[in-house]
Amino acid sequence: MHRLYIAIALAAITATSAGAQTRVSPGKPFDWTGQIAAGGKLRIIDVHGDIHVAAASGDRVVVHADVRSHGGHDGDLTFDVVPDGNDMLICARWPDGPACTASGMRHWGSDNDGESAVADFTIQLPRNLRVSVGTGNGRVDVSGTGSDVEASSGNGIVRVSGATGKVNASTGNGEVTVEDAGGPVSASTGNGAVKAYTNAGPVNASSGNGNIDVRMSKLASPTDMAFSTGNGTVTVALPADFSAELEAETGHGAISSDFPLQVSGRFGSSRMHGTIGSGGARLRLSSGNGDLVLRKL
Repeated sequence: MHRLYIAIALAAITATSAGAQTRVSPGKPFDWTGQIAAGGKLRIIDVHGDIHVAAASGDRVVVHADVRSHGGHDGDLTFDVVPDGNDMLICARWPDGPACTASGMRHWGSDNDGESAVADFTIQLPRNLRVSVGTGNGRVDVSGTGSDVEASSGNGIVRVSGATGKVNASTGNGEVTVEDAGGPVSASTGNGAVKAYTNAGPVNASSGNGNIDVRMSKLASPTDMAFSTGNGTVTVALPADFSAELEAETGHGAISSDFPLQVSGRFGSSRMHGTIGSGGARLRLSSGNGDLVLRKL
């Protein structure tokens, strides 16, 4: 009975010491609770699994991960807790890989091809903190919290909503959606649609294969922006007083604009260079196969 109690306690450990390392078996949780100074950053690196981040009700960060078997294997996962100044890094990795350091996870691979176990994170984060979360394979969702947000997946949907600062959202394969961002947005996917609806802008977005749909209610200052896809329609909606130098090119598709354009140089149905309003910053739209559409809000 005494040994059983120790095993359960270790599996459900709440890590409070610096540089803690915990090995967790499928069916058991990992938990960490602590405080990070205002303006600090929580970093999560997950070798495989989903990550969900929501707003905390208080000033404490609460990190919970459910470990489950994957691919018919029951191997463990190791969790590294690495303080880095005012920041905190938590990694979920396969035990045969090197430990995480403040520089991150040096090696994501594993002799078992990632089929030993999966860690699904649920995180409560105070709104005044920055956050960087990434998984090798899984869905990432950051909702209603985070000043600056970095969210990435090697393979999976990425969604960020309600960040008060800048957002960098990316995935190798899957849809990327950013909503109600208070600062600049960079959104990209290797395969899938990109949607970015922001309060301020600027926005830059790209997809290897998928539509791009962007809306910016205002722009704090003239800034170069680019939107590109290998295959799909690019639609960008901008404030009525928007000004820029437009460069638009599509391999196969049409170009349309709600904004009056002063066209310069050679142009055709699939290529255009023109001035919107008083000009200034550069706006680039491109698609290998699809329409390019500018809308006025």
